[in-house]
Amino acid sequence: MRRIAVKYAKPGMLLGAPVYDNYGTMLLDADIRLDEQCIGVLRNNSVVELLLDDWRVTDVPVEPLVSPELEGKAAHALRRLIIENQGQSRVAAKNINDVVRTVNALARKLELESGREAIIAGINAEQDYMYIQSVKTAVLSVLLGKSAGLDKSDLGPLGVAATLKDVGYISVPQEILQRPDLLTEKELLKIRQHPMFGYELLSQHHSTSGAIANAVLQHHERWNGTGYPYGLRKTDINRFAQVIAICDTYTALLSKRPGRKIFMPNEAIEYIMAYAGEQFNPELVELFVRQVPCYSTGLTVRLNTKEIGIISDTNLGAIGRPVVRVIYDEDSGKVSKPYDIDLSEVDCQHKLITEVIDYY
Repeated sequence: MRRIAVKYAKPGMLLGAPVYDNYGTMLLDADIRLDEQCIGVLRNNSVVELLLDDWRVTDVPVEPLVSPELEGKAAHALRRLIIENQGQSRVAAKNINDVVRTVNALARKLELESGREAIIAGINAEQDYMYIQSVKTAVLSVLLGKSAGLDKSDLGPLGVAATLKDVGYISVPQEILQRPDLLTEKELLKIRQHPMFGYELLSQHHSTSGAIANAVLQHHERWNGTGYPYGLRKTDINRFAQVIAICDTYTALLSKRPGRKIFMPNEAIEYIMAYAGEQFNPELVELFVRQVPCYSTGLTVRLNTKEIGIISDTNLGAIGRPVVRVIYDEDSGKVSKPYDIDLSEVDCQHKLITEVIDYY
């Protein structure tokens, strides 16, 4: 299947996979041919990307690590928790238990995955950003925690901590959170207190006290000691928080946010690598960039040799050097029999990806 951004969708394109909204509700089934009404539905629901049927890559599987229904269920549980407890000094046990139960199910699913590429799409839904981004951060955090050798019994709590990382915002006045302009120093301080607010709220519940609450407290600490709230350094930072910091930054960079451009995955990976040893644990960064592909399966790319192709294998571990199925070259134009080139091989070292087509 071929992957495109919704803004490049055109009438007549054939869906190769179902399309879901951010809460796991199916909007369009596979094998539907798009028309203007379908495209309107996708845009109105802030869908980011589509998987299209394409005869040139029918053998290339493109499957999510976690089903949209399960991911959406976790986002729903978090949304209920935030909305129903806004401004309260205590989070209802029922809301906490719903999040813990759902995220533990998500973590158990990820425990069974092996060798699959970790592909996370960005987020266009600004209103629901907090809920959706936190769950996507949890998915990546569990995968990174697994790669880092965390015990299986730690993966569920790590996912819960990542999901609840911003729960402290329920103690921040809504008028500050919804301010479209620059914040005052006093308001910015209030925002920076959200990890402490979150720690206090989660410490009141047996299922989220201890490691989970401490991870939430420390997820904005930086490896070099310049983070907040305490300026902790290196291994003084909770191990869960070290993992979450990387995954939180990555998913945020891919998403639509006020005042900055959306990053492509390869750009977000470069950012994470650039701040290894400064913001992030360098050993965890090394694991992360070998698990999360710079170029996702199904993306269409242009090479410096003027060839155009579709990513047919991400070549996990070979950073930024995937297998590309060439569909167009300068000599013959459209290729009648597409062929694969492995950019990680020595004889392809001169070939570089210069552009991602039909995505951003």
